[in-house]
Amino acid sequence: MLKSMTGYGHGESAGAGRAFTVEAQSVNHRYLEVRARLPRRLAALEQRAQQEVQRRFARGRFDLTVSERLTGERPRLLRLDRGLAAAYVDALRQLQAIAGLRGEVTLDHLAAQRDLLIQDEEEESLDAAWGDLQPAVAAALEALEVMRVREGRALEGEIVAHLDAVAAALGAVEARAPRAVRAQKERLQARLAELLDGRPLDPGRLEQEVAVLADRGDVTEECARLRSHLGQFRALLAEGGSQGRRFDFLLQEMNREANTIGSKSADAEISHLVVTMKAELEKVREQVQNVE
Repeated sequence: MLKSMTGYGHGESAGAGRAFTVEAQSVNHRYLEVRARLPRRLAALEQRAQQEVQRRFARGRFDLTVSERLTGERPRLLRLDRGLAAAYVDALRQLQAIAGLRGEVTLDHLAAQRDLLIQDEEEESLDAAWGDLQPAVAAALEALEVMRVREGRALEGEIVAHLDAVAAALGAVEARAPRAVRAQKERLQARLAELLDGRPLDPGRLEQEVAVLADRGDVTEECARLRSHLGQFRALLAEGGSQGRRFDFLLQEMNREANTIGSKSADAEISHLVVTMKAELEKVREQVQNVE
């Protein structure tokens, strides 16, 4: 089955003293591109989140947004910046000497300097953090994939309808082509009779000219190739998987055959049918831009 490249998913998970929320969005892109936004202290997990997307999908631009909410107290450590404390003491004593002040540098003076005591969260391993976060990432990507599959089914239905319209127009071209040759022969006969003004017409020369015109306007091969491309396109639809680039190639070939049919035929009805086929192929192209 086809998959769209457009989707959205939401996932949540909980660990010791915290809960994660992950939002995943994807849009059209020629290749696979993943951007992940995580809390600063978990930035090292960005690559793991990207790999989770790469394991599941082939094309699209993905945005993962990770939010963390604390649900309890996390262990914290209090650390003294010894070097800065010694510098403060030295600076205060210099100030004392310069200003001629009496007294001693006390603990109260240092305690007023907030940057001497630093609170750090207890360091945790990346594996433990990823263990809490990964279920939320997986749930968001699963929901996103479900939406992409659902959108893919809708796309497939629209694409098939447009292909049916192309096939119908192509059938009309194939039915019309022999009549177009006969009409061209009749027009040629009438034109020559007008030019000859009653003088006898050489039947052999007329048939020769008609044969040349018929050969120039013969679209049998182009119609056969276009019908073959339509069959291949339908086969890829049934095959499913990541077929976006192959669809693009087949559409280019089908447009080329349609253009050749239009340029070789001088029949107005066939020209109108070619315009219809190209319009339907353009609609297919627009839909295929969103196929993985």
